[in-house]
Amino acid sequence: MNFHFNFRLDRRLKKDSDGNVIKKTIFPIKVNLNCDDPSQRNYDFSIPKVRLPQGDFIELRCTEEDFSSAWTNRFKTNNSGHQIETTVYGHRLDIRTILKVKEDILNEIIERPEVFSFKDVKEAFTTNNVNKRAFNVDVYAGFDSKIKELAASGRYGSASQYKSTKNMICKYMSGLELTFYHIDVNWLDSYYRARSKSASVSTVSLDLRNLKAIYNIAKEQDDRLIIKYPFGKGKYQIPEGSASRNIGLSDESLKKIQDFESDNYYLQTARDYFMFSYYSNGLNLKDILLLEKGQETFTRAKSRNTAKKEVKMYAEHNEHQLNIISRHKGSGKYLFNVLNDDDDDQEIYTKTKATLRRVAKQLKNLAKELDLSPDLSYQWARHSYATKMVKEGVNIKDISESMGHTNIKTTESYIKSLDQEGRKKINRAKEL
Repeated sequence: MNFHFNFRLDRRLKKDSDGNVIKKTIFPIKVNLNCDDPSQRNYDFSIPKVRLPQGDFIELRCTEEDFSSAWTNRFKTNNSGHQIETTVYGHRLDIRTILKVKEDILNEIIERPEVFSFKDVKEAFTTNNVNKRAFNVDVYAGFDSKIKELAASGRYGSASQYKSTKNMICKYMSGLELTFYHIDVNWLDSYYRARSKSASVSTVSLDLRNLKAIYNIAKEQDDRLIIKYPFGKGKYQIPEGSASRNIGLSDESLKKIQDFESDNYYLQTARDYFMFSYYSNGLNLKDILLLEKGQETFTRAKSRNTAKKEVKMYAEHNEHQLNIISRHKGSGKYLFNVLNDDDDDQEIYTKTKATLRRVAKQLKNLAKELDLSPDLSYQWARHSYATKMVKEGVNIKDISESMGHTNIKTTESYIKSLDQEGRKKINRAKEL
């Protein structure tokens, strides 16, 4: 027997004890089940209360207007003739979210060969007797597993990013359950538009890349998700973040920072780490803090975790760097006095983050004192190095290797940004 179903409002009138009709404006949503056998009447049954992650139960009921907007008329045709899902918020989004999940569950149930009757469908649906292989794909659980895996391998920065993405998705869903079966092109587009109202394109794109990575893991465990996979050519394309703005300082500005001295320990430390990074080919703070005494070569921590091929870098120090080291020399194996020899990955991550926060704050004060851009940040040291090398005509391959890039395209993004700045200057110069 082939089953079909839809969702409908139960608009049946009820009477009070005196026989008077009770007027209702809010109606429960029910499943309307039918089949190919014309002798069988349609069969209605209720949708069980939905339990939210925080433990509360909600009953699926709404007004006719809400139901029409959230479900019945949720699609519209765009200029290209394709159907796209309309955008809804609040209670209507909750209704749509729950119904889409229930729709997937019912579709799985009615395809089972052992389901022969309306009562079989109802029993499997109302008792939550679903195929565990097909539906043990909770998105939040997928994120939790990935976060745990990253933390276990000491990649606390990446774990923090995935945790942030999970929290943003949970907030967007108003805490409602979410499975990978619910995520399609329309959902992704709706999430992007909603999230972009309060976050940059780069931030939202990172969320979507993280979600894609979790989805990729899930579809390896459930073949059905391969068919539903919403990413890729002809499907949803994750928007690219805006190109990196060139924030390379001029030689004059760099000289100001290099010549700066202060009795303020924290201000001087911020200056020292900035210049040490510049002279270390734009090395990030974590790698600087992990440098060990007597070390001749090293691999960037980021490359160790993500690159197929490690890029060795040389730990050579000029006189400016040696002066900085002398002011911040560590007492143990580390070159600088931030980490202890027995610090584990979690402590290294915590101390690095705390140091970066202090440096970022003091660089703002340094910028004010030296009349530099108020946007000055630690990352500018890396861009300043790349900018200087390009201006000096250094080969892009040599620049890439010196910065520890595993992909030359990463280096090209710095140069592309610089080229854009140059074109802007040319256009301004042509103005009369």
